[in-house]
Amino acid sequence: MIHLFSFCDIPWWLTWLLPILLGLGLGYLLWARYKSLLAEAESKISNLNLRISGLEADLEACKKARLEAEGNISLLRGKLRESELAMASTVNISSNKSSEASTAPISGIAAVVSAENNDSSDIWFAAIGTDKLQIIEGVGPKMEEVLKENEIQHFGTLAATSPAALRDILNKYGDKYRIIDPNTWPQQAGLANDRQWNELIALQKTLDTGRSDTATAGVTDSKLEKWLIKAGIIRRWAQDDLKAVEGIGPKIEQLLHAAGILTWRSLSETPVSRIQEVLTVAGPRFALADPGTWPEQAGLAADGNWDALKKLQDALNPHCVLT
Repeated sequence: MIHLFSFCDIPWWLTWLLPILLGLGLGYLLWARYKSLLAEAESKISNLNLRISGLEADLEACKKARLEAEGNISLLRGKLRESELAMASTVNISSNKSSEASTAPISGIAAVVSAENNDSSDIWFAAIGTDKLQIIEGVGPKMEEVLKENEIQHFGTLAATSPAALRDILNKYGDKYRIIDPNTWPQQAGLANDRQWNELIALQKTLDTGRSDTATAGVTDSKLEKWLIKAGIIRRWAQDDLKAVEGIGPKIEQLLHAAGILTWRSLSETPVSRIQEVLTVAGPRFALADPGTWPEQAGLAADGNWDALKKLQDALNPHCVLT
């Protein structure tokens, strides 16, 4: 006798088990696919992060290169101005008539800069020249255009212009120029014309965006100092960063901090013998450090006399800076 297959003969529990097994199999396939996609996405994200890091490093390198290039351009422009001035002076000695013809293209630079101030070693003057009016606190690109439109081309001219005359000029350009305070511009320009750069920086640190009626206690930024830093002519140091002193690295800075020497001013007032004592106690690896000029350097940093500090550091023999 032939027995035909009947679904009725299937055990009841098997009818429940088969869908569960099929569901588990399908779920495993979907999970495996999801895991593969997730691993692929994580790999792409990792590669993108690496590319971003590389691009950020390239961008930082480009920024540094741009700042260096801007500094070099500024220096070259300053040297070009000095060359033009020297040529004009030479022609003036040989002939008054030819002097008038020669000085015309340089827009009266010889009349603004005195011969005794023509010091080619002044790298700040070489970069700034006599007509970069934007280093004056309160003078921006638009204001520089306004001044030059009104025949104020150089620091000497601006220094000789009274605040009242400057106010009359500003009034011609509408209400938005009425809130500008030009009272300190002649004083600032006079310092720039005399190449008293450190005095100008000190003055600007007491001004609030150039205004004379909101003077501070010397805690604001100096526009000239920021320009010199951007041009790569001076380095930016955090306040009381002892590493600004030639010969001091991170390790020695830690030793000085542990000895209670925390600021430029305190270092400038510390005897060299005391500094040497700190180094000696720290061990023989610091024996090569020469602290002889450290108080002097720190004093210049505390006074904001960066030009003199750079000249002093340039004159020093290379020191062993311990990191």
